[in-house]
Amino acid sequence: MGGYFSLLSGHWRPLGFGLLLMALSCFGQTFFIALFNGEIGAVDHLSAGALGACYAAATIGSAFTLRRVGRWLDLMSVRRYALGVAALLCVACIVMGAGRGWAVLILSFYLLRLAGQGLMVHTALTGTARRFPQARGKALGLVSLGLSGGEAILPGAAIGLIALVGWRNVWFIAAFIVVLVTGLAILLLPARRSGVRQVLPRPVPGGAALWRDPRIYMTMPAVLAGPFFVTGFFFQQTSLLAEKHWPITLWASMFVAYAVARAASMLLVGPVIDRIGAARVLPVFLIPLAVAMATIAFVRSNWGVPVFLIATGVTNGITATLLTALWAELFGAARLAEVRSSVESANVIATALSPIAMGLLIDAGVPLANQAIIGLLYVAGTIMLVSLSRKILQSYQQS
Repeated sequence: MGGYFSLLSGHWRPLGFGLLLMALSCFGQTFFIALFNGEIGAVDHLSAGALGACYAAATIGSAFTLRRVGRWLDLMSVRRYALGVAALLCVACIVMGAGRGWAVLILSFYLLRLAGQGLMVHTALTGTARRFPQARGKALGLVSLGLSGGEAILPGAAIGLIALVGWRNVWFIAAFIVVLVTGLAILLLPARRSGVRQVLPRPVPGGAALWRDPRIYMTMPAVLAGPFFVTGFFFQQTSLLAEKHWPITLWASMFVAYAVARAASMLLVGPVIDRIGAARVLPVFLIPLAVAMATIAFVRSNWGVPVFLIATGVTNGITATLLTALWAELFGAARLAEVRSSVESANVIATALSPIAMGLLIDAGVPLANQAIIGLLYVAGTIMLVSLSRKILQSYQQS
């Protein structure tokens, strides 16, 4: 922990900026949006499959936008970029709270996914990875704690506020929080990069060339596993809780355990990445996801809730630190925004496809437990694939 304390004492302002942006991204994350599925479905008379289709259409649209807009971070200051993203997220929350009808719902989902889950995370992690080339793993782990904090606090708070002021007003409160927290984050951001070594440019493949690179095909099956399956089960949590007879109060309260597991795994894996490299960590980070899939497939008792959420928390925590470090390690940091935004667009598409795929299967009578068995088989096969590819990836290491 000494390395973390040293990093915090010397660079708490840029780390605080990134942490606050990660916390704000929660308003565009599936775990938060899905809390309102029951109310949204009832108002607009949407089935699980129809609601998933709206979410998928919006998320796919945000993925294609992210690929283009995410590259702008290579061309402008982090401060200006963050202000633009925050303004978009504020508008997204207002539209969700005030909107009516499925067309406005899709627009709301699109703006929330683009600004929150996409660009807010992109800004925080890309800026952090560039600023701390020698302590990238630890810095990313610290910044990602912002998301874990939001995951611990927001589910319970949102459920309480929905009962108290109504679900639409919760989104107006969220818009106010975005304005307030963004202002604080901008005050924390240093005016210049004092005391931090600059990263020299390195040539990297971009655009279409990136998708012809063999490193992408060695890593993407593992990269996409978590976004697809975790997003799908989180989005369809209403159906999951009904199928398993798990109380929603238990589910919401156990998000604290999820957040703690996520935070602990981020802090533990950061120094490991700095010491041995992200490529060597890649084969093992999906093992907890396999445990989560097995829990949904075979466990009906209430203790399955903490096991599932803790296991997904560990995988998501490692992922939050690992992937940005991996792209910087494999391709270099000078054009990290371009590489990360291009790859992240594939992740976003995965998060779009899983809700509609699982929703349609639910409508067709396929239990989520059976869908989890498919997920378990996929994750097991992916672990084997990246284990075989590890030495090849290590030969590409650049930093």
